Amino acid sequence: MRIAISQMRRLRSVALAFLAVASVSTSHAQDQASKIVVGLPAGGSFDTVARIVADKLAAETGHPVLVENRPGAQTRIAIQVVKAAPADGNTLLVAPGVAMFLYPHLFRQLGYAPFSDLTPVAQLVSWDLVLAVASDSPIRTFADFLAWSRANPGKAFYGTSGAGSLQHFLGVSLARRTGIALEHVGFKGGKEAVTALIGGHINAIVMDAGEVVPMVQSGKIRTLAIFGPQRERSLPGTPTIRELGLGDLETSGWAGLYAPAKTPPAVVGRLNAAVNKILASPQVGQKLVELGMKPAGGTAQQLDSLAQGELGKWRDIVASSKFVLD
Repeated sequence: MRIAISQMRRLRSVALAFLAVASVSTSHAQDQASKIVVGLPAGGSFDTVARIVADKLAAETGHPVLVENRPGAQTRIAIQVVKAAPADGNTLLVAPGVAMFLYPHLFRQLGYAPFSDLTPVAQLVSWDLVLAVASDSPIRTFADFLAWSRANPGKAFYGTSGAGSLQHFLGVSLARRTGIALEHVGFKGGKEAVTALIGGHINAIVMDAGEVVPMVQSGKIRTLAIFGPQRERSLPGTPTIRELGLGDLETSGWAGLYAPAKTPPAVVGRLNAAVNKILASPQVGQKLVELGMKPAGGTAQQLDSLAQGELGKWRDIVASSKFVLD
């Protein structure tokens, strides 16, 4: 009997020790599980933004934050990954704004509900969009562009980095607002569109400012309008669309940081505070400027309101284009 009791005590001690080790290991694993999921390949601007944030967030939280690239299906794969993750703040998503406000109008089968499957944390960055022509084009101003387009119906082709992009529908919106006829040509990226413009294959492009500034500085491209709220520092002579009398077309690209739905408000608050501190760093700001972006920040509620407002703004524009993706 004494032997049995002694054995039971030893077994119980071993079991308790095992549970303690398992508990520590599980806690350690959770500490190591933090990651930021990006729906685009490594090496691009979004990936770089995610890695800047991950590196600084690791310093703020005291444990590693990894970047996981899950490209494909225009960020929808990455969103599915984060949507299914535990709502503990350890899995985050860097998402372009279009995934929140444009894709719901664009895809027949979206696969997620942007305002119920994800929790906004903070806006990370914004960037300007521009209308540009080749430097050897007879079109020298925005007024020239409108006049030339009206005089050449069916011949005014504008290129973008892809069909279904924000730039695509900004061109649709511009045509609708001004009464001109524009034909869209979607390329497989900004570089291809710029090459086609310089080669004379298209008449204009609607593009991220960061992608055209080097070509403007080298004298190959001329910008006619900036769709953002302020003049671009790298393009001081280019008027904003509001200055040109079309303030309702004011548009910027942006990206935000998101967590799974039902992430506790306290967790979101801590992440938001850390991200705002990161974005306020001059060093981080300089890195983002070099990418053609601007640090944003703000509250989670401001990010949600931004996306909700854009959702309503683009509904009719996408519908009028009759462009749908599967």
